[in-house]
Amino acid sequence: MRSWLKWSNRPVIIYTILFGILSIFIFAPYYFTDTSLIWQSDGIAQHFPALVHWQEDLKNIVHNHTLPTNWQWQIGLGADYYQTFSYYTLGDIFSYGTVLVSKAHLIAYYNWMVIVRLYLAGIAFLITAQHWFKNRPTWHYQIAVFGYIFSGYTAFSSFEHPFFINPLIIFPLLILALDIALSKQKYSFLTIMLFWTLWNNFYFAFMMMIGLGIYWLGYHVKKQSWPSWRTFIKTLLSGLIASLLAAPLLLPSVDAVLNSARSNSSIANGLTVYPAYYYFSLPGNLIANQTTPSFWLTGGFTAINIIAIVFGLRRWQQYRLFNYLWLASLISLCFPIFAALFNGGSSPSNRWLFLLSLPISLMVLHLMAQLHTLNKHDYLSFFITGVLASLSLFIISNFNLNSRYGMMIALYFASLALLWLMQSNVTLKPMWLVLLVMFNAFFLVTRNHTSNTNPKATDLLPNQVVKQLLHQQNNYKNQNDKQISRSYVDNQLNNATGIAPATNLPLLSKLNNVESYWSLQSGSVSHGLAPLGISSSNPNDITGNLDSRNIISNVLGVSDRYENPDTLTPSSYQTQTNQIVNGQTITHSENAYPLIYLPDYYLSQKYYNALSPTEKEASMADSVVLPGHSSSDKSKFSQKVATGLIRTDLTKKAKKKQHITYKTNTDWLPEGFYLSPSKTLKGTELHLEISNIHFKPYHLKQQQQVALNQYRYQHNQDARNAQNLIDRQYNEQAFTWNWYKKNFSSIGKEINNYTISTNYNGINNTFTQTGKSNLSFYNPKKNITLNLGQANSVNKETFIPLTFDKVGQYDFDIQVKAIPTGKSFNKVAKHMKQTAPSYTLNDNQLSTSVTVDKPRILATTIPYSHGWTAKGTHANLIKLGNGFIGIPLTTGKNNINLSYHTPGGHLGKVSFFIGLLIFCLTFIVRLFKRLVISQK
Repeated sequence: MRSWLKWSNRPVIIYTILFGILSIFIFAPYYFTDTSLIWQSDGIAQHFPALVHWQEDLKNIVHNHTLPTNWQWQIGLGADYYQTFSYYTLGDIFSYGTVLVSKAHLIAYYNWMVIVRLYLAGIAFLITAQHWFKNRPTWHYQIAVFGYIFSGYTAFSSFEHPFFINPLIIFPLLILALDIALSKQKYSFLTIMLFWTLWNNFYFAFMMMIGLGIYWLGYHVKKQSWPSWRTFIKTLLSGLIASLLAAPLLLPSVDAVLNSARSNSSIANGLTVYPAYYYFSLPGNLIANQTTPSFWLTGGFTAINIIAIVFGLRRWQQYRLFNYLWLASLISLCFPIFAALFNGGSSPSNRWLFLLSLPISLMVLHLMAQLHTLNKHDYLSFFITGVLASLSLFIISNFNLNSRYGMMIALYFASLALLWLMQSNVTLKPMWLVLLVMFNAFFLVTRNHTSNTNPKATDLLPNQVVKQLLHQQNNYKNQNDKQISRSYVDNQLNNATGIAPATNLPLLSKLNNVESYWSLQSGSVSHGLAPLGISSSNPNDITGNLDSRNIISNVLGVSDRYENPDTLTPSSYQTQTNQIVNGQTITHSENAYPLIYLPDYYLSQKYYNALSPTEKEASMADSVVLPGHSSSDKSKFSQKVATGLIRTDLTKKAKKKQHITYKTNTDWLPEGFYLSPSKTLKGTELHLEISNIHFKPYHLKQQQQVALNQYRYQHNQDARNAQNLIDRQYNEQAFTWNWYKKNFSSIGKEINNYTISTNYNGINNTFTQTGKSNLSFYNPKKNITLNLGQANSVNKETFIPLTFDKVGQYDFDIQVKAIPTGKSFNKVAKHMKQTAPSYTLNDNQLSTSVTVDKPRILATTIPYSHGWTAKGTHANLIKLGNGFIGIPLTTGKNNINLSYHTPGGHLGKVSFFIGLLIFCLTFIVRLFKRLVISQK
């Protein structure tokens, strides 16, 4: 290996042996229990389906030399293949090995790659560490490397997001490459590492480039000199070449991010400071990790790592740059704005904390070399740090003396004691410290996963269940191969469902499932559907289950629904007799719209904005919205939407709209409203429109008072029942004491998240407002619409209850809208289908011919993207108000050809070849210079 990258084999060999032993203890139970490392949430919903899909595409590339089509209808309503999967598989070099394994062994490959990633992270660290710390005792490296690869970050990501481990491999090598470039003027390694960084994943590339910039600044501060213009230009050139080489994935990814449903979210979710519970847990997160990371502060480093930080802080001048980094990191952890900036200016996520694993572990090597210098003041500082962390863990475990964090606290003080013994007893073998660090690492990783081999409590799926789910996808059949036929597939995971709102498993079937759950979703469609108030939609799942609404499901072309037994079935969808697929009932609609159709009316944005959410949905049946255009048209079908009369008090007159103020109380009578009888409701689907929602959570004292009142109320109710024995344990003071113990650590935890539920005709529907601590699904809504289902018993007064899960005050307005689902809609749908032009589909293309007697708009349910272009007679594209593509038609015959190209895809390919050419030329020039020098 080159002289500037020398490293010893011995630390690597010892590390390999020790890592193998530790891996057996961590992962062997999963092998013996036939449990995969596939998480019940994002693992089975996103990561594994993406890997299965990629394996098939990769083998097709290798064997048939055919690239996947740019636009794929199977991804939700249709999406760009490269933009969607660049985040999951295309940039992950560890996914490329799937070409060498069979589909039957893909689960095992997924599992093994978790271990391989962790192992290579350690190798990357050892190579980097030996660059700065040469000829150290082998045990120094072992202590540092296990503290690097086993932390709260890997304890979470290994089981939930395996490809999140990749940055732990890349980042040390990236820093090493920059150091070599700056100190040795060797830039090839830097170019390669920058390319890998940008290719791997745009999300982590953003964070790692910030980390790289910090190191670049620190390097020059330490040298007390700034780079010459030659060095600066060469460094920029390396970055430019790497960017050009990574452009085929980088450019489409950037475009997707800027035009995604998450691009307009408020920075830091609107937070200026974190809630109190976050700060309570911050010191404890030094040595222990929580089960569910709040604001993705996974926390948890080995005790030696924390001791190393304190060691450096006590020697401020000697380790000044490290200490500036610790101080800046602490400030960043205390304010959401910094977490949001590291997260690309969106939600406040402290995932960037993985960047600290490298400098902390390097600080451990400094500590190991300076063990003999530790004094009583050092040990006192270490002890106080441990006490503060322990107190924090005591608080967040509700002051429980039997806390589950007890082992982590014990390991910290045991590490401190062992350091003192090693310093005072030179005969004590360093291997004891290595073993203790490994033991510490073992508990960090496994502590939150002890239930994963318990079938009743595991977060992971058994291998056989994953195989079964994969096989089941073959049972779904597309009813129409010639035209785009969309479907909706209900949840297939049953009781295994985690936090994921949906699963992408149908991607592996022949269906075009309208619901998809990916990090990058069409911003156009998301904004277009937002006015409909679909309660289940979020930035990662823009359609949700469409709230099982009849009109929007048909307009979007959903012809078949695969439903679980408890699912609400829209009116147009009829059960197919004796057709059960994977335990799900097939329902079919003859009213499903084609992919392209000719609407009758063109609405102005002003007119559309004045409609209620239900009227907006109804208008989509016969109209399209033309933003920026004036029009006097009105949707005929939307005018058939009726408004139900409602009241909250039977002694008062029913009205079209009611304002409700609800404060949590002990009254067990249900909150709700009465829907008055009306013949106009017959044959309609009822929508509960909730607007101007304001929720003010109770503060801690108010919450306690509500809980105490409920405790009193229950006691009084029981006391009135003569058949009940007297409760001799009733004690209000003790109840209050224990309530505070259990809830003190959760101050501010709600952060405005709440749930509103209703029930009509035996069907429950719920709206959940995610809180500001949610990093992926936070989507504040003031107006939502809940589908109550088909109107029933319209000739009598019906009470519709409302329930609220969080303690506080709720203020909102309600209306009940009735949208026709019978003959009047059947007539509109039949007309749209009969007048719709036929079309042909090819890869990335749609062709049609339309003859009209006056200028019209050809509407589509193709998500708008500037990757689409139109060719034909005066053909051009516009974005309709619903976020889909519209095509203006001129009088006469219009021959139209829609073509799709990945935005930035062509430029990315050209950039790649330019970058490759520059890289090769620079390599040849350097090689020629070396030959000239050697000849001299």
